[in-house]
Amino acid sequence: MKKFLLVMPAVLSLALTACTGTEVTSSPDKKPAGSGSHSTSAKSHAAPAGIGDTITLKSNEDDLKLEVTVVKAISSAKPKDEFNVPEQGQRFAAVQIRLKNVGSTTYDDSPGNGAKLIDGQDQQYDEAMSDIAQGPSIGSSVKLAPGGSRKGYLVFAVPKKAKIAKFQFALDSGFGPQAGEWLLK
Repeated sequence: MKKFLLVMPAVLSLALTACTGTEVTSSPDKKPAGSGSHSTSAKSHAAPAGIGDTITLKSNEDDLKLEVTVVKAISSAKPKDEFNVPEQGQRFAAVQIRLKNVGSTTYDDSPGNGAKLIDGQDQQYDEAMSDIAQGPSIGSSVKLAPGGSRKGYLVFAVPKKAKIAKFQFALDSGFGPQAGEWLLK
């Protein structure tokens, strides 16, 4: 019992430390010199990430890093079938992402757990785990060996009048040390 009382505060302290301190970044990775962009002004480097941009995120695991790219955003996505429909007063919105494991250990997580869609009123929405007609979802469980990649949609149920503004993504089911943020305008 004494060991339990001595160890428990340390365990709680570590748990609380792991749950705090997430850094949110909207700075896209720098594009290689020959990527088609000729501008080298400071303003172009300070621009927030948007559709087509990649942000490399770190995990709580030392050797796990993922390049996360927002490929496409759909403000009003069509349900895949009559069984996958949003509740009355809502619509589906979707964000297509590409994940590439650039670390040296396997990524094994549910991407939807670390994904948030934010509207123009700064309200956020969790993944709805639905399928849309525009393409396949990324799936509820993704395993990527180093160098592996996966692409698919994350679907969100949002009020019909909501204007989609931002997408946030973090590793470790949302508890990673970094979260990427993309403008969807």
